Amino acid sequence: MQKRIELVDALRGFSLLGILIANMLYFQYDQLIYDDFHLTNWWETIAYYFTKIFVEGSFFPIFGFIFGYSIILFVRSLENRELSTKGPLFRRAIGLIILGFIHIVFIWDGDILIIYGSGLLILMYFIKREVKTMFIWAIVLFVCTMPFLLMKSDNLSLILPNSEAMIEVLKNGTYFEVINNRVGLEMDISFITLMIVLCFVVVFLTIISFLVIGPFVLIGMAAAKIDFFKNIEEKIGLLKRLTLLIPAGLVCKAFIESEIFGGKILYNLGSTMLAIGFIAAFAVAFISMKQSKLTQAFAHLGRLSLTSYLMQSIICTTIFYGYGFGLFGKVGVFLGLVLAVIIYVLQLFVANWYGQRYSKGPAEWLLRKFVYLSERR
Repeated sequence: MQKRIELVDALRGFSLLGILIANMLYFQYDQLIYDDFHLTNWWETIAYYFTKIFVEGSFFPIFGFIFGYSIILFVRSLENRELSTKGPLFRRAIGLIILGFIHIVFIWDGDILIIYGSGLLILMYFIKREVKTMFIWAIVLFVCTMPFLLMKSDNLSLILPNSEAMIEVLKNGTYFEVINNRVGLEMDISFITLMIVLCFVVVFLTIISFLVIGPFVLIGMAAAKIDFFKNIEEKIGLLKRLTLLIPAGLVCKAFIESEIFGGKILYNLGSTMLAIGFIAAFAVAFISMKQSKLTQAFAHLGRLSLTSYLMQSIICTTIFYGYGFGLFGKVGVFLGLVLAVIIYVLQLFVANWYGQRYSKGPAEWLLRKFVYLSERR
């Protein structure tokens, strides 16, 4: 059982590498990647397409899968201690949403915590469902997102107004100017209107989050229901076959620049295939390396995933935004990729040192306190 849990933690820690690499483009260029972002030489081009094809869109599903798997483990833990499950699950969702709003307002607007917290508000009602039902719903949700992939990317500009002014603030603005630019503190609206807008936003995000992360979380929940990672060594043959999805996924994701009808659907399908292949490949490597220092470091980082994710945002916004070192748009895609790897390796070392002394990170401790607010330990 301990090894199964360690593999789940290690996979979560591994997924943070891909999330950081993918986010590095947004830390450096924000909306410029949708507007006048240009590649200046061959190594920048290689780094850009490596990020887009090998990483972007393929680690988000891994994190979702592990999130779903962890939900079932969390529920089992509550049941073993004869505690209520609905209350802690609901507070866990609300806690993630609150942390997400704090993250957006005070650190960075590329948040995923709100997505997972909002999605959990609906997904928690699938916990008692059969494995078959979870798989069916995962397929249904995945298919439901396909029409959105047929929309032209130019439509995104409709929800990204005044991007030049926003970019200028990120480049040269003070910390409070960036916050004001992000949340619009100067808007003259009443408290009641603000509450109505916030309620609408939460409802909207809950529905969208259910569509976006639902398939991956449900598959993770189904995998936990059948204890997929239990006695994982016995599944080595299956895992090796699943790694074949890596080249298949890369072929599909190569359609990133394709103008053919359904090219984005192929890209999205490839992202999912690649995620499954990465999970299988990492599991095979984990089995072969057993209790090595590297696998332990991945596991420690996975247990500190919430704190580590927030630290990634703090470190990178400090490096790139005007109130920090002001390197926004100056480092480049290639060096940004190198920087992401360096930051991640440092996080591995820190997490390994910290994990040998403490069981929870600051953000994990805070969330746990909120989750068990009224429950008997």
